[in-house]
Amino acid sequence: MTDDLLIAGASGVVGRHLVAAARAAGRRVRLLSRSPAGPDARRWDPGRAAAGDEAAVAEVASALEGAAAVVNLAGASLAEGRLGRAHRARVLGSRLDATRALVRAFARCQAPPPVWLQASATGFYGDTGEADVTEEAPPGRLFLSEVCARWEAAAAEALAAPAPPRLVVLRIGLVLAADAPAWAKLVGPIRLGVGGPLGGGRQWWAWIDAEDLSRAALHLLARDDARGAFNLTAPEPVRQGDLVAQAALLLGRPAFLPAPAFALRLALGGVADELLLPSCRALPARLEALGFRFDRGRVDQVLVHLV
Repeated sequence: MTDDLLIAGASGVVGRHLVAAARAAGRRVRLLSRSPAGPDARRWDPGRAAAGDEAAVAEVASALEGAAAVVNLAGASLAEGRLGRAHRARVLGSRLDATRALVRAFARCQAPPPVWLQASATGFYGDTGEADVTEEAPPGRLFLSEVCARWEAAAAEALAAPAPPRLVVLRIGLVLAADAPAWAKLVGPIRLGVGGPLGGGRQWWAWIDAEDLSRAALHLLARDDARGAFNLTAPEPVRQGDLVAQAALLLGRPAFLPAPAFALRLALGGVADELLLPSCRALPARLEALGFRFDRGRVDQVLVHLV
């Protein structure tokens, strides 16, 4: 058994920051990629492996063999499309294929990773209004809720393996980082002086600083008593309108032009109702109970860093 982390889906903002944090902590990282480049990258074809192709499963099993942990972040972006029928199928199918490929390969390993960190999202809970949301809350009724529930269930199939892993589900909130696409889309209109509330602006957004997210994932990896679902969100959710107002204040720009819900739906399709307009006050109850402390737990702290 090595100290290596095997990460599937490392090209996104979560993966990039986690790779950097893991390497800074002295860990080696193996990356699963469709087009591997560099000595740390391993080739995989999740669609073929999920379907049971022997050669494809063997490739993934070889990458998994002897690793200290597998981190599954792989899946098509929700924000890169309008969540029409084809986009929805791609979002769900990419996550299920990648996870099923890992599960098949995991069962083939002689020395499988003892820990599995599985990505999910606070979208699991759907639109929860003003309620405080901890990990015990049930899944919601949005498409994203279904995606997260099925993604988590697919990973749980690894628990039926001969040597089941310690499974940790990471329900991630809105990731704030300079290189995060969500932050770029949020701050762009503000810099141009045309920012403002989305919809009513009163919806709660559960968010997390990218560096805190990476530290939290490594914290849960190191804790033998960490099992099940954890909200990876800052302890102080923010209303969407307040987030925009604070960013605008720091930038010295106005932020009074609202984007009505109907306009967002026309411009973005289903993305508006899945990502922008729902309200969710997800709180990191279980993460803090295991001793994790945030470096940037208030939105003003991360905005000063970003702006």
